[in-house]
Amino acid sequence: MHSQTRRVALCGVFAALATVIMFLGGMLPLATFTAPALAGILLWPVALEFNLQSGLMAWAVVSALSFFVVPDKEMSLIFIFLLGYYPMIKGKLDKIHKKAIQWLAKMTVFDLSVFVMYSLILFVFPIGEIVEEFSGSSHLFLAGLVLLGNFAFIVYDLALVKIRLVYYYRLRPMVFGRGR
Repeated sequence: MHSQTRRVALCGVFAALATVIMFLGGMLPLATFTAPALAGILLWPVALEFNLQSGLMAWAVVSALSFFVVPDKEMSLIFIFLLGYYPMIKGKLDKIHKKAIQWLAKMTVFDLSVFVMYSLILFVFPIGEIVEEFSGSSHLFLAGLVLLGNFAFIVYDLALVKIRLVYYYRLRPMVFGRGR
């Protein structure tokens, strides 16, 4: 099979798998964060095999489908606002040479994305259950959630390094052959 044909097929398969994971994740209460994280990881090879714009186009398509077909809107918004595109832009952020500035940039992306997303959920397009959940929580509890979210994001970022190695050295040769 021609290399370009394989790439196009790969793009379609990964986008379809990401959409299925988002849909199935919407049926499982504990998948609010894991389904968007896995779906985002599946779109990363699209950006690798084509370019960042193609990956972001796949992210936009999966985002739109997820928003309309996934029952858990919070999960869809987590994919749309952060975990769907982050694996693709991580490579750009990793090129920042000073580690402190690199991590500051990554954490700024995370915190700003989460802030914008939850501001929309709470104030612009309120999702009743989430508004109720947040209104009954103390400020200290919410600050703890933010810290826990930052820690989880750091673990996710570090895990992406290992996942990329698995793709490069295990999965990619199976799809494109060893001679690549």
